[in-house]
Amino acid sequence: MFFGSVATLPMLAAVYRDKGNTVLSEEIDKLYSKYYYEYYGIDIKSEKEYSEERAIQRAQIAEKYGFIDIKHALFYRTRTYSAKKYTELLGTYSDHIAIEETIRTEFFSKIEETINQYGGSFTLYDTIDLQLARK
Repeated sequence: MFFGSVATLPMLAAVYRDKGNTVLSEEIDKLYSKYYYEYYGIDIKSEKEYSEERAIQRAQIAEKYGFIDIKHALFYRTRTYSAKKYTELLGTYSDHIAIEETIRTEFFSKIEETINQYGGSFTLYDTIDLQLARK
């Protein structure tokens, strides 16, 4: 988006699963391995939390296109969901919706069951990256 001679590049929201409950996150990862990655036939990705270094790398892309005064800012928030609300959220993700219904239903049910076994809530850690540059 351009505002005069200033460009705001889209904000990136990177989501990292519950780092406050690593056992629960590991159990959720096992379910992703069985239902999600196996369904799509892709290798398991190890999630890395979005970092200042990655934000800087992303900000410097604008330089290739003639932008100057490149800046970025990181903002953080957490969102905590009940087991049911978390699976409802997953049901809004297009890649999750595309999983064959019987597999998706079982997958979501197992996620809900696992979250309830480990305290009943699941926290997502968001890192929001705002990029600014001037042409």
